[in-house]
Amino acid sequence: MTRYIINDRNIVSVRYDEIQKILEIEFKLQAIHQYFDVSLDEFVALMKAPKIETHYFNFVHCRYHFDVY
Repeated sequence: MTRYIINDRNIVSVRYDEIQKILEIEFKLQAIHQYFDVSLDEFVALMKAPKIETHYFNFVHCRYHFDVY
């Protein structure tokens, strides 16, 4: 998985595994969330969003099951 560095208030980086459909979000507070069954379209929408953190809270965090690492 390629790690994309994000210049946002709380998000450090984003990774996506297209085969397993896992979206990984790394936060500045040193927490990593892995979201499951995330479509490629959702990942692309997140990366193209004008404000990634806002898109994350509105469309990813509230919709997908996740584990914290």
